[in-house]
Amino acid sequence: LSVKSVDEAVRYFESIGGKAADMPAIVLDSAKFKHLRTYDRTDAPPWKIKIKMLNLGPLAFELTEPVEGDNFNKTYMDEHGEGANHIAYLVDELEKEVEELEAKGVPVMYHAKGEYAYMDARKVGGVVIELKQSPAPGA
Repeated sequence: LSVKSVDEAVRYFESIGGKAADMPAIVLDSAKFKHLRTYDRTDAPPWKIKIKMLNLGPLAFELTEPVEGDNFNKTYMDEHGEGANHIAYLVDELEKEVEELEAKGVPVMYHAKGEYAYMDARKVGGVVIELKQSPAPGA
């Protein structure tokens, strides 16, 4: 969920029975990824977002608050306000999944090799798909 304030969103969801992760929110800094590709660019301007995980019953939410720079979360909020902007899936072979979707005409929005990829499947239904590399067994 893209939100204006992660802290306010946590307070709200906890007031209705949600449970935030015990870890503090983190700031994801695009400049820290060694191999980040943004729409086929490796020199895109940097951005930062604040992230915190929260569970509400069987649902897991990634709360994202734009902090700095321009990225999909900021663009989404500018156009639509707060709300759900993508669906995430854990995958065993991230690079293979990205390659297969690209071959089918689904462009990469963001791809941090070995970590995650946002795939732009908004052409029909407006959905963005996040693929996250599953942790190695025992990790």
